[in-house]
Amino acid sequence: MENLANTAHGLIGIAYLPHGTMTLDPNREDLPHGTGDLHRTCTRISEKIAQLNPDLIILLTPHGINLHQSLNIYQPGTSSCIASGNAEWNNQWNDFGVNVHLDGEASQQLFSYLKQHMVKVEGMLSFGGLSTPLRWGEVVPLYFALHQIVSNINGTTTSLKQISVPSSPKVVIIAQPAKGSTMEERECFMIEQRSKLVEFGRLLRLWCDQSSHRTLLLISGDQAHTHAWSPQLATIYQPDPSCFSKFPQAGTEEARLFDKIVEDWMTGRRSNSNNDLYSLDKKLIIDEAGPIERFVLSCGYVGSLTLQGVLENQTIQNRVADSSGTVNSSADWLLTDFISACPTYYGMMAALFVRTNIE
Repeated sequence: MENLANTAHGLIGIAYLPHGTMTLDPNREDLPHGTGDLHRTCTRISEKIAQLNPDLIILLTPHGINLHQSLNIYQPGTSSCIASGNAEWNNQWNDFGVNVHLDGEASQQLFSYLKQHMVKVEGMLSFGGLSTPLRWGEVVPLYFALHQIVSNINGTTTSLKQISVPSSPKVVIIAQPAKGSTMEERECFMIEQRSKLVEFGRLLRLWCDQSSHRTLLLISGDQAHTHAWSPQLATIYQPDPSCFSKFPQAGTEEARLFDKIVEDWMTGRRSNSNNDLYSLDKKLIIDEAGPIERFVLSCGYVGSLTLQGVLENQTIQNRVADSSGTVNSSADWLLTDFISACPTYYGMMAALFVRTNIE
């Protein structure tokens, strides 16, 4: 991480983290294969986020308090608002929790900025602006993003289950648009939103770079949810029996293809560059992944589209396999960590992009 945290303000890093609760506790005896590797990568990302020292985290969640076909910014203009909750899933992992302070001023500024440029953005006021509930879609990525920061504050080297941030970094939460209430609405909306979510990413990047904050963008999302899964897995890792028709045990052929496209897009694996520099390829995430997303039910796709806009026309150096190598002077961003795994019926990825410089 040498010379990577020397920026005064702006967007300093982007963490793309899963929200599968199985990643939280590596000591469970019944964990599916691949979960331990996901946990270790998320832990490394947590350590690097602490080194970046952000004072603001903007979290994008597909499973928060979502509005149909509109962005939802939590609690703009409020003061002293707490967001808290646990990672409960299938009556497990409820001992893992997060408690953070929302930044009402930054939320209001971002809300006003987006409102000037986008039609479908709203602000939410819950419980008189006093508090906001969180669930697994926010708790899991926030847990990893903040774990090392809180450990440093507390002076502990042991793993924590409860993450409580006393002051900084504060958090802005944006619930990504729900696709609609009918199948027809969903199909039309996703086609329409591919370009609009990319535009949202562009605007988000511009706002971050104009602000006085050192901002980390945190994207919560998992990949294809129609992978093959084993009935030998503990039931807490299987789909709900009422949803077996959506998540067939044999999986779908599109699931593996979708995750491979997203992996190639995020890592630059299909780049035509002769060196380790690349840019996110819009054709991959929109033209190749887009048409099959309806068959794989990826909650992370909206976040990927936003990431495309955030990093549009930016040069990225992939340093995952060679972290000690020379930083290319032409690189705007470094991909420092990446993993893709499919422990059960849904795929998960974790990645960290670190900015090399800022105006």
